[in-house]
Amino acid sequence: MRTVVVGGQGFLGGAIVADLLARGDGVTVFDQMADSATCDAIFGPGSVRVVRGDIGDPAALQMAFKDAEEVYHLAGVLGTSELEDSVLGAIHGNVIGAVNVFDAAIACRVPVVFFPSKPNVWLNTYTVTKYAAEQFARLYTMHRSVRIPSLRYFNAYGPRQSIVPIRKLVPTFAVQAMKGLPLTVYGEGDQMVDLIFSVDLARLTVDFTRACFDGEPLDCGRGLPVSVMEIATAVNDFFDNQAGVLHLPMRRGEIAGTLLVADREALEQVVGPRTFTDFDESLSTTLRWYASRTTKEIEHAAASLLAA
Repeated sequence: MRTVVVGGQGFLGGAIVADLLARGDGVTVFDQMADSATCDAIFGPGSVRVVRGDIGDPAALQMAFKDAEEVYHLAGVLGTSELEDSVLGAIHGNVIGAVNVFDAAIACRVPVVFFPSKPNVWLNTYTVTKYAAEQFARLYTMHRSVRIPSLRYFNAYGPRQSIVPIRKLVPTFAVQAMKGLPLTVYGEGDQMVDLIFSVDLARLTVDFTRACFDGEPLDCGRGLPVSVMEIATAVNDFFDNQAGVLHLPMRRGEIAGTLLVADREALEQVVGPRTFTDFDESLSTTLRWYASRTTKEIEHAAASLLAA
């Protein structure tokens, strides 16, 4: 299968690239930061075709999509409170960028484009832009010559998730614990989240994309709730951090006491029953990856977190 992963040098895009390569597919990585040396280090020498380009450039997208049989669109602008003062940038990255990908696929006669969405629980800039793109995906599937299946990703974690500038739960906790700092918990930490390991998420994504499903977006998570405080405790235990936690007010765009858990049954009706990587094992794998980062990386990340 000839595939293109937009944003393939990133965290989740890279996980999907690795899954596609394991299946024996030919993969093109299209990424604004893409370079051959980095991709060789991540995926193996010469394992992928590398194209540097931006989703704001329709011509570059069409060049990358030529002869492709599948596209996975994993590029975009991340952030919760971080995007509240960058609304136009989020619109350009998450809405216009997605439409550019969809249009380029149509121009190149690519039959299927996977698009990742998110649970629409909080009213914030990120949610609004991702939901708008999700609806364009549905509209294009209904009226244009492309199928755009979509999964609503829950809380992904795993090796290679960026530490900064966007504060994601596991990498933020890992850096703080490694520096012997209290872990910053917003609210009481009783928010219930659904953590899914990047390897599991990638496998589900490819299986779902190839299942010929064209209905409403489905949840993609383990379907098992875990509290923010439980995660904080596990991270502190792993690094033997005695500093505990520091409770802070909720961030803009987030709500205390939220329950975010996937409806796993609906997705399994499409791709079949699933077993997931053991949570303790996958969390340890992830935390070991952060522990292997250079001192310079961790010092820079810690300084950025303290300055935020």
